[in-house]
Amino acid sequence: MKTKFLCYSRTNHNQVVWHYAELEKVGEGVYTYLQQKDQYREENDMIATVLQLEDVFFEYGTQCRRFLDDKEVAAAGTEVLKNFHRTVEQIMQEGRHLPLLIVRIYEELGLDAAPLIRYREERQLRLQREYEERERRNEEQRRQAEEQRRERLRQAGNRFLAGESISSVDFIGLCKLEQIPIPLRTHGTLSRSVIELSRDSICHSHTKSGAKPKLDGCFAMAEALYEKLSETMDTKMK
Repeated sequence: MKTKFLCYSRTNHNQVVWHYAELEKVGEGVYTYLQQKDQYREENDMIATVLQLEDVFFEYGTQCRRFLDDKEVAAAGTEVLKNFHRTVEQIMQEGRHLPLLIVRIYEELGLDAAPLIRYREERQLRLQREYEERERRNEEQRRQAEEQRRERLRQAGNRFLAGESISSVDFIGLCKLEQIPIPLRTHGTLSRSVIELSRDSICHSHTKSGAKPKLDGCFAMAEALYEKLSETMDTKMK
């Protein structure tokens, strides 16, 4: 004979539904049933545990038949049933997640589920506020980091205009900021070989073969950046 019990929907884990299955008793108030049959090996079948609290049956967990031990399942299930209401109180005291299934169990038992529903709603609001505050702090950190980056590049641009050398990282950053496209090969040379550069000189490392990298493209980019920064400076001074 099939028994009706509460469990989460197989298609919507935020919904608790009634399910029917042939249950096998393994302990007082503790049952199991075949939830999913493996077509190749019986030991890989998924076996679900169902508990009975008063006259309400509900699914508690699932495990592979290979690891199933009826005595252990019975002992664990008995312990859950014995401490069920105390566990619910402890969950709420500690601010932990209270499963929707527990709310439905309380409702089916005829108990007052309103405090549980209110707890879930208040906890969700608190978590949402905490999430929004984290996002606000993260956004502020991103904004400050961007301001610091732009200030660093502004100072690097001033040094570059004054004929000083700047790092290849700042040089690439300035080109991006001024929307000056860098050819792929030149970008690779700047990233791999160039340490720092000015309009007239480039400090670089050698290639793996020991050869000097080709710097024509880098000098061309340095000239292009110098001209663009000069135009920008002239515009600001007008």
